[in-house]
Amino acid sequence: MSRRAFRIAVLLSVSTVLICAVLLMVAPDSTLTLWVDDLAQLIPPWIAAGFSVVAARRSQGRMRWTWRGIAVAAAGWGSGQLIWCWYELVLGADVPAPSLADIGYLLLPIGAAFGLVAYPGPAGSSASRLRSLLDGCIVGAALVAVLWPTLISDVVAANEDSAFALAVALAYPIGDMLLLTMVVSAVTRPTPARSALGLLSAALTCMAVADIGFLYLNTTTDYNTGAFTDLGWIAGLLLLALAAMAGTQDDGSGTTTAIRRPATPVTALPYVPLLFAALVITVEALEGRSPGGTASVAFLIGTAAVLARQYLSNKDNHTLLQELASREEQLEKQAFYDQLTGLANRGLFGNRVAHALELHARDLRPLAVVFIDLDDFKAVNDTYGHGAGDELLVRVSERLHGAVRRGDTVARFGGDEFAVLLEDGGEGTFVASRIIDALREPFALSAGIVSIGASVGVSEVLPEQQSPSLDRVLAQADMAMYSAKRAGKGQLALYDTDMVLPEAADLQLRPALVKAVQRDEITAVFQPIIDLSDGRIVEVETLARWTHSGEAIPPDYFVPLAGRAGVLSEFTDLMLGKACAALHRWSVLPGGEHTRISVNLPPALVVDPELPGRVARILRQEGIAPARLTLELTEDALVDDPATAKSVTGRLEELGVELSVDDFGKGYSSLLSLRQIALHAVKIDRAFVANLDQDREAERFLNALLVMGRELELAVTAEGVERPEQARILMALGCHRAQGNLFSPPLPAAELGALLASGGTFAGVAGVPGRATPAR
Repeated sequence: MSRRAFRIAVLLSVSTVLICAVLLMVAPDSTLTLWVDDLAQLIPPWIAAGFSVVAARRSQGRMRWTWRGIAVAAAGWGSGQLIWCWYELVLGADVPAPSLADIGYLLLPIGAAFGLVAYPGPAGSSASRLRSLLDGCIVGAALVAVLWPTLISDVVAANEDSAFALAVALAYPIGDMLLLTMVVSAVTRPTPARSALGLLSAALTCMAVADIGFLYLNTTTDYNTGAFTDLGWIAGLLLLALAAMAGTQDDGSGTTTAIRRPATPVTALPYVPLLFAALVITVEALEGRSPGGTASVAFLIGTAAVLARQYLSNKDNHTLLQELASREEQLEKQAFYDQLTGLANRGLFGNRVAHALELHARDLRPLAVVFIDLDDFKAVNDTYGHGAGDELLVRVSERLHGAVRRGDTVARFGGDEFAVLLEDGGEGTFVASRIIDALREPFALSAGIVSIGASVGVSEVLPEQQSPSLDRVLAQADMAMYSAKRAGKGQLALYDTDMVLPEAADLQLRPALVKAVQRDEITAVFQPIIDLSDGRIVEVETLARWTHSGEAIPPDYFVPLAGRAGVLSEFTDLMLGKACAALHRWSVLPGGEHTRISVNLPPALVVDPELPGRVARILRQEGIAPARLTLELTEDALVDDPATAKSVTGRLEELGVELSVDDFGKGYSSLLSLRQIALHAVKIDRAFVANLDQDREAERFLNALLVMGRELELAVTAEGVERPEQARILMALGCHRAQGNLFSPPLPAAELGALLASGGTFAGVAGVPGRATPAR
């Protein structure tokens, strides 16, 4: 049914009620009023029955049974009214009491009560069902307390001669009380389609009130059609028809429709009849009449139900307050604490630093902020997986708590960044040193034993200093931490005014790096790669170094900076030239004629079509055979543009230059992408070697990589060898090429040349490796 048609139906219903009201007031005893009155009670119930059947067909689940019950109720009333009209309008006779019409009329409260019981709502708990039952008891008891002294006792007295007539007569007030009880119970609980329920409740309320008026008139005087109580039936039947029409507009699911809670005033409805009952009993008592035992007992039952209802409400409120407190605590924890480690998060840490700064400004209390960034955390994630990384973060948080005082705040900012707030005299550098020492010890994880470190920055606010802003003190700690990171792993830095943030450092260092490349100020150092079987130097890796304003800038920073500055090609050509020039000088030395050299190739240049031509030119200039040069790529260099990378590396292969994958096992390429280029060697990432002598799982990982390298017929080098036991395990696993500070740190070209000239080997490595020592 369309909304426009429904509005027209509402208008017609209102008009019908108004017309009937006028006729009942102006000419209650006229034939016209008789016909209009009877037909106004005959036609609407059949309309309601028809639309209820349609609504039932469109509905599902319990809502379907609701409209079936309403259809029975409406059809029952319509049948009873049809019999009534036959007597009054056709036969012109009074309707006998009781009669067949009573059967139809009494079907209305039965069918309507069934429909209201079936009306869908949320699957409530036993407590909610008990509340609904108590609401029904309150309403039912109150109605008995009101109707017994005012109506039901008179009905009993008027029909005491016939048990059947008494039963029929009592069925009406009992049905009316049942209807009103069910209506109040329905409208005070959350339900879907409240517009249809509202119309249905209003209809049944009008019908029940009209019934009660009819019974009152019938016991005190003679009722005749045209009495003003008929208006209640007419209005109720029209509302019933409108409710059925509204039911056809609903989606009919009764489950997918949103459950809506009743308005607050509606929830007070169960108490209204009890208040009215109290008023009736009070008036009876004031007039010297006893309300009777039945009414008194009913009122007491209603009062007891109210007390029980209030007890349940108080219990529910207490439970709700506990749940709200628990949820508030959970929300606070989610808002201010890190979910993984349980540490304070950035927001809570900022609040506490701000409070500490207020105390500094007021009472000159010192404070210090410590920023911690874990070293090699990514290697742990890449090697053992994110589960191990999360476990490591939890272990780190535990050690941080152990390194600070009880009242200090430890926070996790996200990722592998942590922070500590020291108040009331906490010495920042002392605590930072304790943190570095605590995190330097190996961690026993489920996946194995791992070793990491931490770069720590400290910003102190001393009593004599002016209080900085929150953002400023956090930025200072951040700058100090980045300064420590640039200095190397496991370093500590205390903020001073010369420090700048990395973004600002970019702006300062970028032009300096461009000049350094143009002026040939980038130096090269060389680290030997050893054959573990006989200690010979078989290859040398070229490493870039840059010192700016007396500070050594880490390659991890300035090589990407060269790309951002637009001088990456020039920088790489410079390093290639230095490597080939050094190799040319070593070639005339004893033992240097067969030495190979390797140079790292930035990922961005692997897709540079001009790279092979520049490499060929540098090799010609220095007189180096292409076969003595190895270009080291990283795995992720092959991911972004594999087609171009394949073309460039193919041309390098044609030139005779060998290709190696650096940091093998750490990147993101698949074996398929590695097959697309002509590889000669791989260099296993130091993360697989770092815990080799402490963790059997790391040994199994490394062995798998070695087996893969042998199957692919690649020369395999293990980098990052620091301890003799690592070298012994590598030998046992069949890895014969190694590089690391155990043998030699990176050396200037002249020192490495002297090592080659002296016939230097690292004999004894196959047994118990020692410090790199030239053979004499």
